[in-house]
Amino acid sequence: MRRFVGLLNMLKISQRANKVIASPVRKFLPLMLAAEKRGVKVFKLNVGNPNIAPPPLLLKTIKNYQPLSLDYAPSPGIREHVAAWVLYYKKLKINLKSENIIPTVGGAEAILLSVMAVTDPGDELIVFEPFYASYKGFAAMAGFKLVPVTLRVDNDFALPAAAEIEKKITRKTKAIIVINPNNPTGTVWGKKESQIIIDIANKNNLFVISDETYREIVFEQKPSSILNLPAAKNCAIVVDSASKRFSCPGARIGCIASFNNEIMAAVLKFAMIRLSAPTLEQYGLIPLLKNSTNYTEKITAEYKKRRDAVFNALQKMPGVICQKPQGAFYIIAKLPVDNAENFVKFMLMEFSYNKKTVIVTPAENFYMTPGLGRNEIRIAYVLSVKELKEAMEVLRKGLEKYKAKKQ
Repeated sequence: MRRFVGLLNMLKISQRANKVIASPVRKFLPLMLAAEKRGVKVFKLNVGNPNIAPPPLLLKTIKNYQPLSLDYAPSPGIREHVAAWVLYYKKLKINLKSENIIPTVGGAEAILLSVMAVTDPGDELIVFEPFYASYKGFAAMAGFKLVPVTLRVDNDFALPAAAEIEKKITRKTKAIIVINPNNPTGTVWGKKESQIIIDIANKNNLFVISDETYREIVFEQKPSSILNLPAAKNCAIVVDSASKRFSCPGARIGCIASFNNEIMAAVLKFAMIRLSAPTLEQYGLIPLLKNSTNYTEKITAEYKKRRDAVFNALQKMPGVICQKPQGAFYIIAKLPVDNAENFVKFMLMEFSYNKKTVIVTPAENFYMTPGLGRNEIRIAYVLSVKELKEAMEVLRKGLEKYKAKKQ
């Protein structure tokens, strides 16, 4: 018996599991719940969870599903669903065929399958920081290394010169990751920046993984894709998702799109191993993909109003530095504090204004380089304009109180 207990004490989880970071977006949930239990209303600006209703046609189509059994979908996707993606991309002037698209379980699985298709353990992927923090978790899970190119809020998160990016390339580099429009910064890169990245990739025999989850939510440009560039045809892999453009993150449906036949063959093998993307969501998405702009133009106009409300308020807060986002529904703000995580804890544990407070996300874990982002936060403007204006007033009061406390 003692020997058995000793063996139990020797059991250890994997190094992979130990390396995966807790989500910087969700780790303050216990503090938020405790604040609410005290009777404090919390404006939730930490999670990119749209408060906009999805298109009614999505749920109506799922409700009208007729077959008596709910079968596995084919691993390459339900034929009509894939055809709807083909039509969707055709409206973007991208002529994909059905074999160039594989549905995935949300954008997250599309990321994981894409990086696994281009890396072996120990390989490197170049990423522009700050970036969507889940890529760190995928790196730990799949055993590759993220090599950061730093972008800065006081330089509008502008793409650096090609030579600066190429300095990061080694014999282990396999791909460049692009998130456009960007989470967490709201930056949108146009044709010029995309062409620079594609040229670097082709010159150095690299893939480009282009995460285009927020493609339609752009305020000063028209929706586009890296696949619009002729030179991207062989090297680009697009990660796509219905979550944000149709306000349905819980539906868990996305896709991988690429003209590269080897990539698609590799992804299909992974897709077979994990069986299939959800059957009901594939059917539900078909009519939305066929006519997406009716919905996406409306929500983009709404997010632009929200962007303006948050940005204008931040601009008036002493010591706060931020850039006006061109897309998605996030903004990075540099605060006049020493540690944004401590500030977030203060807002949840010690502060309230009229029995209200705000939860935002510390930005440090959106960076790879140690120390960067420590005094920055990400705000997800997913509430109504009225609520956001009130939340920004609460944030301003909280900053004042926090700075006074530290003096």
